[in-house]
This record gives sequence, C-alpha cells and structure tokens, in this order.
Amino acid sequence: MTAGFIGYYLLILLAVGLLLFGLWSVVAALSRGRLLSHTSRRLVSVVESTMLAQNTTLHVVKIAEKYYAVGGGSGHLALLCELPAEQVVPWIEEQRRIFNDQTAQLGGLLKYLRRPHS
Repeated sequence: MTAGFIGYYLLILLAVGLLLFGLWSVVAALSRGRLLSHTSRRLVSVVESTMLAQNTTLHVVKIAEKYYAVGGGSGHLALLCELPAEQVVPWIEEQRRIFNDQTAQLGGLLKYLRRPHS
C-alpha cells in the first residue's frame, strides 16, 4: 500500500466520523427539545435522567405541578425527595432557551446550505 492511499483512507475515515458525530449531535438536540416541549403539556413526565452506576439511575419527575427526585435500578424505584419548583423551573426554561438558540442556528445553517452559491 502506498502512503497516499493510506492518507486518503484516513481522511475518508475522519470525514465519516465527523459526519456521524454531527448527526448524533443533531439527534441529541432534537430529542432534548422534544422532551422539553412535552414536559409542559403532560400530567406526568420525566424531566431529566442520569446514570449513576451500571444499573442505577436518578430521575427528576414532574407530577402535576410538583417535582420529585426518584432513584431507580434493577427493577425497583424509590422516591428520594420532593424538589422545590423554584429550583427546577429555571433550569427547564434555560434548557428551552438553549434548544431554541440551537434550532435557530441549525435553521440558519440549512438556509445557507440551500441557497445557490456563486
């Protein structure tokens, strides 16, 4: 194999990797927005989840107008505590603002890519 072929192969591999990372970023941003938009319209919703260990997850759950920290793992759930809405609502609003900014930036990029270039 020649050095030129290996360099070209690595360049293609890098381009595919960047493309996959970009697609993953878009999907993650869109799914976060879908979650945030549903949070305000549903009686029960999971606001945020994070893995603490292999089979242990911490969830912030909204039920009506109250927020709860719920721990889960290996087939069971446990109510940890009620969270003050004053701490959760500003976070949700900030996430919505970030999502709207990212959506606007993505829309601008798509608009730029669609227009004819000379």
